[in-house]
Parts: sequence; C-alpha cells; structure tokens
Amino acid sequence: MPQLIRGIERVRIFIWQQKGWPYLTWNNKELSYILGEVRNRQGRLAGKTSLLGIDLKKDLILDAISKEIIQSAALEGKILNEPLVRISVLKHFKISNLKNALDTDPEIDKIVQVTTDALLNYKQPITEERIFKWKKALSQSDKEPYFRNAMIETPINPTAGHFYIQDSLLIPSEMKRFIEWINTVHATDPVIKAGVSHLRFAFIYPFEENNGQIARAISNIFLTRADDHPQRLFCLSAQIFKQKEIYEEVLRNAQRGNLDITEWLIWFLYCLESALIEAENSLTRILEKSKFWEKYRLMRLNDRQIKMINLLWEDNNKRKITTSYWATVNLCSPDTALRDIQDLIDKKILHKKNSGGRSTSYELS
Repeated sequence: MPQLIRGIERVRIFIWQQKGWPYLTWNNKELSYILGEVRNRQGRLAGKTSLLGIDLKKDLILDAISKEIIQSAALEGKILNEPLVRISVLKHFKISNLKNALDTDPEIDKIVQVTTDALLNYKQPITEERIFKWKKALSQSDKEPYFRNAMIETPINPTAGHFYIQDSLLIPSEMKRFIEWINTVHATDPVIKAGVSHLRFAFIYPFEENNGQIARAISNIFLTRADDHPQRLFCLSAQIFKQKEIYEEVLRNAQRGNLDITEWLIWFLYCLESALIEAENSLTRILEKSKFWEKYRLMRLNDRQIKMINLLWEDNNKRKITTSYWATVNLCSPDTALRDIQDLIDKKILHKKNSGGRSTSYELS
C-alpha cells in the first residue's frame, strides 16, 4: 500500500500542470452574494469613518496598518516588536508630525516600507523591480534578490504550507506572465483580483522565503484600489492568521484541483468580510464612546472614575467591575471605591449588573 500511495503522488496532476494554466476560472454566480456583502461592508465602514474626528481616524489607521504588518509577518513565523512597528508606521504614513530623531528600528522600517509602498502607491504598476525591492526589504539583506534556483533550494516540506511550482526553471516565465496579467486592466472586480493574485503568486513561489508577505502585499494593492484610498481600517492578515490551518487546507485543495478556484475565492471573501465586520464593530464602539463622553463632558468626574469608565469601554462593557477590583486598580480603599461607584450610579453612568454582597458588579448604563 505505501508503494501504491507513492506511485499516486508521482503522477498527481497539480493545478499548474493543467492544460490552460495560468488562466484560472471561477463561478461568478456563486461569488455574487458574498462579494456583494463585502462591497456593502466596505461602503458602511467608509461611511462610519467619515463621522470620526481627525485624531480618532488617525488612531484607527495606525492600529489597522500596524496590525496588518505584524500579523502578516506572524504568518511566516516572524515576531515583530509592536511598539517599534507602530513608531515606524507613524513615520512612514505621516500619521503624526514626528521628528526624524525619534528612535526607529532600521530593520522594522524596511518591513514597514513594503506596506507603505503597497498602500500609498496602490495606483502604480506592479513590476518585477518593485517585487524585488520588497523582497530585499523583507530579507534584511544588502544582497540583490534572485528567484529560487533548483540547485540551491531546500526540499519541499509538505507540512510547512509550501504549495509551489516545483520546477524552478519555470519561474522567470511564470513571473513574466503573472506581472503582465496583474498590470492588465480587466473587468474583474479588484477584490476578486486580490484573491486571484494572492493564489497565483503563492503557487509560483518565486523566492526561497517571504513569498507569503509579498503575496499579501499584492493583495493589499488591489484591495486598496477597490476602496480607492490608502486609509486602511481593517486587517485581513489577522483574520487569515486566526484560520491559518484552514488557509493552508484551502490552498492545498486548490493546488490539487482543476483551474476552477471558486472554493478559494469564497474562503478569501468570507475572510475579508470577517475583517470588515471586526473593523466596523470596533468603529461602532469608538463612535458610541465618543457620544458617551460628549453627553457627560460637563459632568464632574475624578481621575479614578474616568480611568474605570475607559476600562469598561475598552473591554466592550464586559469587564467585571467590583468594589474590590476598583480599589485594587486605583490603589485606594474599599470605602473610596464604593463612594466613587455610588456617585456614578447617582449620575446614571453605572448601574448594578447583579447583586450578591461581595460579588456585586457594575456596568455602564
């Protein structure tokens, strides 16, 4: 039986060996509903964003872009320092007036520059030179990048998410066709093109490493073209990371299938919808919090009360606030904590969540 299985593996036809590759197909009818939902979510997110003040909008953009960079690297097994990423994003996206003297990490800066280029220069063509520039930045090397070579590449590890064309001699011609395709204006929705380009690049796998990050950078270009502005407020890589095992399974299925990639695109669109829903929910909480503070802006509150109210907002009002917890967080006595809480109840800002002596907790009204 093992010999038979190995024999089957040898004759297996992969998608890039199919007659007609790389002209992939998909069922627009099956995609129409989820694509419509994604487009609707994009519009709703843009509409709610317009209600934000400048500072709040900058904070959201900083969070989303920083998270995208960190999670995309995490998918490749790389852990980035979050504070340093945020500082670099602030600098490169000019989110605030930072001086050049502010400490940044040169290696992190190079990684952030890839996303900076993809988002801010989303209307520019995607050339081989541009991809090589990204590869050099991600590799943290001064050497000029090159396509992987059959003489130096390491064996394929089937458990590491490698789904690429095994004959590296085909890479230059495959990349030429790929670049020609992504720069050709099609009637295809750019959101769909984001998913297709991600898959095609993943299968070509032109470099020894960093292919996933580059594939997601190319996707980001088309997703930004779909929005037609670089103010990213959602994080697709975070959703992919949450479903990493499914991500690899869907890629494997596409690798072993025919030229129809409908299954992959459905998964990609649902992943994108989840990212948009999460961003919209976060934005809704921010708007509600803003309205809350506007309502109570003339109310006299002490620093402890403001601190605890903000904690409740950050945790979507799910944090269990008790008298003892209040006293611990604020380094005050239980009596002081109880007076603070009672004052907020009298002002109709807090109310009792449940009763039961020491277990009594409070939440925002």
